[in-house]
Amino acid sequence: MFDSLIQTLRNAQNLDDGKAWFFSVDETVKHEIIMMNTEDQLEEHGIDSMNVSLGEYALFTKAEKIEKGQRYDHVTLKDTGAFYDSFKITVSKTGFMVEADDVAFYDRPLTLVYGLDILGLTNENKAFLTDFLIENYQNYVRRTLLP
Repeated sequence: MFDSLIQTLRNAQNLDDGKAWFFSVDETVKHEIIMMNTEDQLEEHGIDSMNVSLGEYALFTKAEKIEKGQRYDHVTLKDTGAFYDSFKITVSKTGFMVEADDVAFYDRPLTLVYGLDILGLTNENKAFLTDFLIENYQNYVRRTLLP
């Protein structure tokens, strides 16, 4: 029993905040971040990461959206889905960044039209994300202490 405690203490020396962070932002968390940004904020609510409305479509665009069977009650930035599909998450030691190709599919960069805040999470979604991160962080600690 004493040997087990000593080994756990030795393993504790291997705990590293940087490793824990990279372990915590796994592929599942990255996917969740993208879904919260695209499907929840943009598609469902038509808001950016600051909770600001992206506005409404012009009448002509509304008619096109209705014809395509797409949401038309607020701007979603989803026409073909290519913009949403281009989202990716880059993780660094100090956090993560949401990136997307906002120029390949449109006449003008979407970040110029709607602002940089279309990329990123609202405070509400950040709080929701914390639950995923805590669980993954705890798993990292368990795996490190008790391999």
